[in-house]
Amino acid sequence: MGALVGGAAGGLSIAGTTVIVDFTASWCLSCQVNERVALERPEVQEAFRAGNVALLKADWTRHDEAITRALTALGRSGVPAYALYAPGESQPQMLPEALTPGIVTDALGKLPRATH
Repeated sequence: MGALVGGAAGGLSIAGTTVIVDFTASWCLSCQVNERVALERPEVQEAFRAGNVALLKADWTRHDEAITRALTALGRSGVPAYALYAPGESQPQMLPEALTPGIVTDALGKLPRATH
């Protein structure tokens, strides 16, 4: 899944779609909190829709080896991790481990208008 995660995100961003990969796990309390307080909030969902942003989940619940490799490639050793892939960028922007709606919408708002 690591190659799939990076490949899927990269493929979508090449196609002009901004992608956020949510590296998560069912046992990760911080992941569940971030989902509820930030990613599922109406204003964030609206920003995703307005910006044509794809949210992909990389579920590390069972410590999938490919996701472990993808996390390592991003300089992370575990979850939560949030990688923002923008079209035209060679590397993703890593969002902080603790999210708020403002952090997510600000990151999206800083992208060039042509990409979202």
